[in-house]
Amino acid sequence: MSNIEKRPGQENLPAETKYSLADMKSLFYLMNAKPDTSIKLLDKKRIVTVASIRDLNERIARKLENHNVIGQMTSVNLIFEKNNIKDYASWGEFTNENWNTINQETESMTLTWDISIQLPRYANPQRHTLKVKLGQSLTPKDMMELVFVSDNVMEVKEKRAAGVVKVDFIDQVLATELIDNVITWYDGLKDIQPTSGIQNILEKNQSLTIGIVNNFFPILLLAIYQYYFSTFCNWSTLTTNITIANLQLFLITFLGIFAIGSMIGKRLSFALDQKIDSYRHKSQFEITRGDEKNSESTTKDNKKISNQIIGKTLLIIVSAIISFFIKGILEKWFH
Repeated sequence: MSNIEKRPGQENLPAETKYSLADMKSLFYLMNAKPDTSIKLLDKKRIVTVASIRDLNERIARKLENHNVIGQMTSVNLIFEKNNIKDYASWGEFTNENWNTINQETESMTLTWDISIQLPRYANPQRHTLKVKLGQSLTPKDMMELVFVSDNVMEVKEKRAAGVVKVDFIDQVLATELIDNVITWYDGLKDIQPTSGIQNILEKNQSLTIGIVNNFFPILLLAIYQYYFSTFCNWSTLTTNITIANLQLFLITFLGIFAIGSMIGKRLSFALDQKIDSYRHKSQFEITRGDEKNSESTTKDNKKISNQIIGKTLLIIVSAIISFFIKGILEKWFH
């Protein structure tokens, strides 16, 4: 006889039973399959608009018409500048938004389709999740920090990619179809207008440019020094003046000028490196009013940066030319 004492009103309750964790797992996987995951990385940024997002949702909807869909929910997450986040729990909320009232720039977005599909082999509907994340790829500096912090190679690749398509699935065929739909849609989007002019040259050859500036100034100052020294120091042309003391003085002067040139070169190359890094790139999103303003301000700011770099470069060149002309004036003055 059971030793369990039943209270009044508990006579119809089932007898107490105990199940192990393994039994619970077996029962769960019998009713619901364990999903697998497939990921596709997008390696190029393309222009994304509200119209293109609606087109993607329609493509997914048409594809799901070929399957026994029990339920579906579409959500959209947008991350704006200054870490402002906006979540749309349903597709209706997203389509009803007035984008002209949002003055913030879009940095990234995530579209999620949570789908419940009845499959022949399972008693219960099975959950499939499609996620498409676009934007906010890491800068080279952030990438280096992530490499040292994370041991997950896949995480590093996802952070580096321009976009990620991820499907948690039970049905392999459906997962492949969904990913192919997204890839086809993304490949059909417009490319971002590439940079041109001096910005394009400097960004493509940034390391070479910085190296030239860094090493150019010591040589320039030594050339100016030699130009003046050979003209105004007559003792340099007399072999009788070649003494250890004079050679030491010449070497000290040479090293001093070289050190000053190196310091100037490093400071200028560092400033130029920061200027090149400050170039802005047009956002791939054309969704909000802020995105539209960003496109205009980016062009204006980049033109200003290019003009500053050109202006300082011309100033240095003109200063070097003037220093050589001054020698001729001094030569006439003293002779």
